[in-house]
Amino acid sequence: MKFKILFLLTTFIMFSNRTYAQADTSRINKKRIFIVGGSLASATLGTYLYIQNAWWSDDQVPFHFDDGADMVYAKNVDKLGHLMGGLQAADIFTSSMLWAGMSEENALWYGAAFGSGLQLAIEIKDAYAPYWGFSKLDLAFGAAGSLFPVIQYYNNNFKDMYFKFSYYKRSDIYWKLERERGKEISEYAWQDDYPNQTYWLAIDMSKFIESSLIPEWLNLAVGFGLDDSQYLNENNTKKGGKNEWYIALDYDIPKILKKWDTPLAKNIKHWLNYIHFPAPTLRISPKVSFYPLFL
Repeated sequence: MKFKILFLLTTFIMFSNRTYAQADTSRINKKRIFIVGGSLASATLGTYLYIQNAWWSDDQVPFHFDDGADMVYAKNVDKLGHLMGGLQAADIFTSSMLWAGMSEENALWYGAAFGSGLQLAIEIKDAYAPYWGFSKLDLAFGAAGSLFPVIQYYNNNFKDMYFKFSYYKRSDIYWKLERERGKEISEYAWQDDYPNQTYWLAIDMSKFIESSLIPEWLNLAVGFGLDDSQYLNENNTKKGGKNEWYIALDYDIPKILKKWDTPLAKNIKHWLNYIHFPAPTLRISPKVSFYPLFL
């Protein structure tokens, strides 16, 4: 989850770079490379200082790997957070390299390296934290997300697949458990609130169903989340909880707003397409339930 915080803070600094990103140009613009490097360094340093105080402020311990708790406390929903963080970090870096004049293929590979390297650095830092540990699975999911744009570039079968995220505060269980552990958590601290997060894989429906009745902007999405049945064991560690699976309709924002076609508009539509907006949804596990609009 620290990876998502890093992505969000970096986005504010790097966002303008993508606004003017273009396709391949004949050569690298050194001034733009300098701007990208400076922006990235500033964002990374600022985020590191924030995370150092928020997550790594305890005394360090010897390097160690995760002992298995990482597989339990969020029922692996956090792994999708790492995947999404890797994907978006790679996207930001790739877009910045395109803006600086790099070819699309090279920019994608540099983006993948940046996203994976960022995840590796976080896991190394976690390895010295008493409550965390180096998680090989977190690293694998973060790297997979970073490489996803590269896979899409080389394989057309993946071009119409989109990873998305949604959040709506349906339960207070996260804050309740944190208070029981003696921690004071801001009411806006959503980043570790997994019971209210859902991760989605959306697919263009027209690739599977040919019908004039289906709008070109309509997708089908599969969602993965966590219910609010977690509790604390005798060691103050989160246990329990059940994974939730959903099937929902989804919207392709660039296709819906295709007439809004300025450079800035394209940028806004691109980032909005990472959000799964409310839509008719069927929860298929752990209990079947239909939502006219799932938030």
